[in-house]
Amino acid sequence: MLKLIRLFATLFSMSLRRQITFRADLVFELVLTVVGLAASIAALGMIYTRTDTLGGWGPGEAIALLGTFQIITGLRTAFVEPNLQWFGKQVKEGTFDAILTQPAPAIFLASLNTCAPLALGQVGLGAIVVAYGVHEASVSITPAGVAAWLALLVAATVIMWATRALLAALVFWAPELTLDVVYDSVWQFARYPVDIYQRPLRMLLTYVLPVAFLATVPARVLLDTGQLVAVPVSIGLAIGSYLLAHLAWQAGLRRYTSATS
Repeated sequence: MLKLIRLFATLFSMSLRRQITFRADLVFELVLTVVGLAASIAALGMIYTRTDTLGGWGPGEAIALLGTFQIITGLRTAFVEPNLQWFGKQVKEGTFDAILTQPAPAIFLASLNTCAPLALGQVGLGAIVVAYGVHEASVSITPAGVAAWLALLVAATVIMWATRALLAALVFWAPELTLDVVYDSVWQFARYPVDIYQRPLRMLLTYVLPVAFLATVPARVLLDTGQLVAVPVSIGLAIGSYLLAHLAWQAGLRRYTSATS
């Protein structure tokens, strides 16, 4: 584990040095993120001109959820998508072979080999939005609530990585199958409380597709420490997601045949 952490730190350092060479990108990245967040908050504001609550969530609470969603999205954009969005192409063209020759787990290198550190600005802005939402909600958060929220963010990050890696592993069985657009579409459901959806869809997004655990559950626990039971459930789901992704990759690697052979 320590070896993988050191390797990840080295890869992150290399990616950071590569990206800061183009400093103008940082400015544009921040501007686009700020504009996108402002548009999302404005959209929520328009909704709340017609209603006092959205699935039982007040304006400030919904903003805190949006900020939580932005944090997980920033982590996905920074670490996962720069790798897995090209994974299918690597398998089909045979360039995945280079990863298999490295002295590190293939799933680690394929999903975290490079990153986009500038996207971490989204994480910082998301934290600011969460703080603003908590203030607007006039909720007194507790140290236990903050600690639980942070633990749930870690669990949500593992779930995000594992589900994305699991989807990518399908290329071992169906090289021409591309479900990235489907994943992105489902991902957007996490932007709003799952409580706003009809019961069948809400059950699907909670117990089949773990969308609720990406933002709704962490935000709910932060705002209401009476929901702390969600912490062990989320951690268990994160462990289960990791194991499922790991098993899928092991099975996929056993049937992988290089496109260059």
